[in-house]
Amino acid sequence: MSDINIETSSYQGMALCKILYENLKGLGIFPALTGGLLYKDGFRKDIDIVLFRHRQDVMSFETNQHDIQLALLRSGVEITGFYGFITKAKWKGIIVDLFNPETKEFFDDSEYGDCE
Repeated sequence: MSDINIETSSYQGMALCKILYENLKGLGIFPALTGGLLYKDGFRKDIDIVLFRHRQDVMSFETNQHDIQLALLRSGVEITGFYGFITKAKWKGIIVDLFNPETKEFFDDSEYGDCE
């Protein structure tokens, strides 16, 4: 993958959410656009997406689960790192942050958490 950061628009964020929806809905996981693409005008440095579960069908999930990773790959999303509730990824050269607010995974890193 290239280290060049590509700016993105809300249209690209919505397109990715639609692709993710098609590949994750069978697992009871659903994407929701958030962050700057949703709240601000213009181009942004990344796409922020919250992944949430269908509460009646799925008790919990983690983005490092094999079936979820396969669904992300089918969507063209390449995972680049796991940081607790944030999964870093790339899609068509665009940085993607996937958020799982219910994660049970713990990551102790000053860049994303309170470890000091």
